[in-house]
Amino acid sequence: MRKLLQNDQGNWNPQIIAALIAAGATLLTAIIAGVFGLLQLRAANGPAVAPATAPTAALTVEIDGPAEAPLNEITAFTIISENAVRAEWAIAGFGNDDMNPFHLSEQVEVEPTNAERVGESFTLVVTVYDAGGRQAAARHRFEVVAGE
Repeated sequence: MRKLLQNDQGNWNPQIIAALIAAGATLLTAIIAGVFGLLQLRAANGPAVAPATAPTAALTVEIDGPAEAPLNEITAFTIISENAVRAEWAIAGFGNDDMNPFHLSEQVEVEPTNAERVGESFTLVVTVYDAGGRQAAARHRFEVVAGE
């Protein structure tokens, strides 16, 4: 290498040194341009798009039960919801509750005992919630009737 940089008299060869400096500067410029080019390409492509997720099943609730609740008898209403994890129900005059966890179907029982309520209508209101916090609601009307 020394022979390349110096001539026969031991003097430094300025043309070789200049050529080596120019080659190093060219290589450094190419590396910097390549890095900035990759950064611009990545920025131009935009943010990574999350893969599409499968659509979540709709949250629904239904109430299965009779339209009449006989006096002094237990009447059951079944709450059905496939995707619910929690449910709340209320019937004015009978009570309310929170079902946590909720398992596909649960029952609410009422037993009218006040004879003065015969002929009155009541509404069972149910709200269910899924794991994502979405909610759905249903209502079921029933009338208190005289027992047998």
